[in-house]
Amino acid sequence: MKASKQLGLTLCVCLMCFTSFSQDTAAISQRAKFYADSMCRSYFYEGWQAFSDLTMYSAIKYYGGKDAYTSHFKMLYFHNAPDKDVDKPEQTSMITLMNKGTDEWQCVLEKIRFTQIDNRRARIYSYLVGQSKDDGDTWKFVDAGQNSEKNIIYIFPDVFGTLAIPEYRVVYEDEEAAKIAEAERAAAKAAEAAKAKPVKRATPKKK
Repeated sequence: MKASKQLGLTLCVCLMCFTSFSQDTAAISQRAKFYADSMCRSYFYEGWQAFSDLTMYSAIKYYGGKDAYTSHFKMLYFHNAPDKDVDKPEQTSMITLMNKGTDEWQCVLEKIRFTQIDNRRARIYSYLVGQSKDDGDTWKFVDAGQNSEKNIIYIFPDVFGTLAIPEYRVVYEDEEAAKIAEAERAAAKAAEAAKAKPVKRATPKKK
């Protein structure tokens, strides 16, 4: 009986710890997203001071200092500037959130931009890599952009080795619709073929 009570108490403590950790993780994820959305708004509205303040120092150093870093992203911005009457700042969603038992957390957030490229509607998927050194309270980011994972290691040397960063990609809505239509046609054709296929009847056994 005593052993059962001790086991029950242990399980209760473990459950409380797990619940507390889950709540902490959810709160940290929300904080990371808040800072990431702030960075996206800063870029969209050309708030370059705030944009650089939300960037990891290692990334600013990689690009040659704050002025060079800002110039690089200004060039990217004006190469495909958003139409502020139609477009909106990118919204982020958490892909991965990691901690290795210290006050440092890292994450990957996906950001999607709806835009037009050569008069074609498109979605641009890119990623922010985030780092917090105060147990998830404040965050700074590297905009992975079109950089490969190998390049990210140079830009952000402290990145966790197990933190997977998806590749930048562009999805054109007309191509996507064509692929869906083709898949539907193939499925319909397969269904018709299955219906038309003769049913094999079992040959009665001779007595």
